Amino acid sequence: MAREPRGPFDPLLTDAAKPPAPDRAAAYIIGTIVGLAVLLLVLVLPPISVLSRGGGAASANDGGAPVNSDTYSSTVRTGMPKLPAGLVAESGLFDLAAPANKRGGSRLTVPLKDKQTDERSLALYTYSGGAWQRLADAALVAGGSAARGEVPSLPGNVAVLRRTKASLQVAGVLPAGTTVQQAAAAALTTLHPLTFIPTDTGDVAGTPPAVPPASYTVVPAIVAPSADTVNAILRSPQLRARHAQAIAAAVKQGNFAGIDIDYHSVAPEQKDQFTDFVSQLAMALHADQRTLTLTLPAPMSKNGSIDAGAYDWAKLGQLADSIEIATNIDQELYFQDTEAALNYITGKVDPAKLLLTISSLSVERGGDGLRTMSLNDALTLASQVSTDVAASIAPSSPVKLTAQDLAQSAGASGMRWDDTARAVTFSYAGRGGKRTVWIANRFSAAFRLQLAQRFSLGGVVISDVAAEDGGGDVWPAVSELADSGAVRLTKPNGALFTPSWQAADGALSAKSGESVIWTAPAKAGTYQVTLIVSDGVVRAAQKVTLDVVAPR
Repeated sequence: MAREPRGPFDPLLTDAAKPPAPDRAAAYIIGTIVGLAVLLLVLVLPPISVLSRGGGAASANDGGAPVNSDTYSSTVRTGMPKLPAGLVAESGLFDLAAPANKRGGSRLTVPLKDKQTDERSLALYTYSGGAWQRLADAALVAGGSAARGEVPSLPGNVAVLRRTKASLQVAGVLPAGTTVQQAAAAALTTLHPLTFIPTDTGDVAGTPPAVPPASYTVVPAIVAPSADTVNAILRSPQLRARHAQAIAAAVKQGNFAGIDIDYHSVAPEQKDQFTDFVSQLAMALHADQRTLTLTLPAPMSKNGSIDAGAYDWAKLGQLADSIEIATNIDQELYFQDTEAALNYITGKVDPAKLLLTISSLSVERGGDGLRTMSLNDALTLASQVSTDVAASIAPSSPVKLTAQDLAQSAGASGMRWDDTARAVTFSYAGRGGKRTVWIANRFSAAFRLQLAQRFSLGGVVISDVAAEDGGGDVWPAVSELADSGAVRLTKPNGALFTPSWQAADGALSAKSGESVIWTAPAKAGTYQVTLIVSDGVVRAAQKVTLDVVAPR
């Protein structure tokens, strides 16, 4: 059995096993001062700084001669391996050396060849096995003279590269009234603000989006809140023509690059009418040098055959400039349904025109159906704490604390990796019976991105890129595929799935596990115990407050 890769938060778990410091606030202040001191050293002693969570730092003098510290050494190479198309080097390539027990999660600060002012599309890369691999986003520090990023494990070498063009399209959907995630802005090539809706008269309602200038292209989306409105327009030749002209006029008035039509509930009997509408709209847009994007639901597999519903993929693929495929949000069926759909669609449409939709939101399924949720909401569910306290807690008495939505003793499954859904998941006893949550993060995103790579699609669509909606950080995997044309498939470290506990006062029977016994302090008062859970990337904590009351 292959060994699981070291998780990015393993050092934090190691630290959690140590006795708590008497004054954490003081430790944080000292840590901040030390961090500033390290930054000053970076400015004075180039070319590279390694700040490891395991401890230690090193630098080397310019010119290639290594300078050794207690744990680290770095050497700048005289040459640079050939870079893939679309990437340029902003730094030299530095070989790094460290003991095996010092190669955990690290913060790398790398000096740049020239001072930079734009940190978009900058990332840390390593050259391994004859190929470049993306490690992490990089941010400018030291006034633009260096770039810094955090890596889950120390690589054998590192360089800062900039993406000058994407090897695939990365589109993002932005709900009305929200702003783009900072991480998304650096990776997007196209943004779809949800702006317009069709009216019963065939016109278009909505205010053009006020999107600040950015490196991506703005292509607003028109979405039908009611299938009845769209079907009524399609049934009338006059309304179809009017609607096509109204959309083209709105695009021209806003001076947008194009429009995205998201009419995913068209009645099957309106198949020919929908194709006619798309034909008229494509003609009007193309005459004005603007593009047409269609967002279509993936065709469903029924009894071994494909049901495409109202959508003639072959004809629509010829008319549209790109088609974004909306996929099933049922995570247990995602790969089965999506692979069947892609086998069908790529036989009718040029794969370069196709973009696969990937969600950054987690999904919960219960007796009342499916719903999406933020990463924070998913981890909040996972970190619920229950106690066996029926009355007040007496001093020095034991209290059982349980991670109720993860503990098998409470009917839950615990946090685990689901090989069918290719995602982190947990099940718990909740409203209406058993409920299951699948968490979207960089690991699950990589497996979905690999579908786009395997079928040679033109790109991907992230279904929600709003900062306010709290989607998982899928962007490291997206950027890796956009930069290199490949994506690494790894699973999170299973050790991170075990809940951990912390208490500043009283005594815990264990530091980790689905339940623990907390022995109350001898002194009456109000105390807190913290439960910490992780999806393999993010650690979330939830506190339970316990009142210790002295007997009368």
